[in-house]
Amino acid sequence: MNLQKLLKEAQKAQKKAAEIQERLETMTVVGTAQGLVEVEANGHGRILAVRLKPEVLKNFQEDLEGLEDLLLVAIQDAQRKAHELSEKEMARELGGVGQMLGKLF
Repeated sequence: MNLQKLLKEAQKAQKKAAEIQERLETMTVVGTAQGLVEVEANGHGRILAVRLKPEVLKNFQEDLEGLEDLLLVAIQDAQRKAHELSEKEMARELGGVGQMLGKLF
């Protein structure tokens, strides 16, 4: 493969990666903790919303640390799912190159 062809392929991959990054901004995932807390994040892992079931206020009224733990678990779940989504999208669009690029974003 000559250098010019390699550069063209790299430019194509870079353009596709940029398009995927734009799409990930609008894609969402939901992380949960015990069905009581939901955290919505976009494909980059940016938190968009936090939802609590009404029972949370009643069940954790005296247990602030327990509520904090639930929130942390739901946030981590949402961020893990966002990371997996990003890697999946990169791999789907770019193959092996996508997996390498997915680790960079």
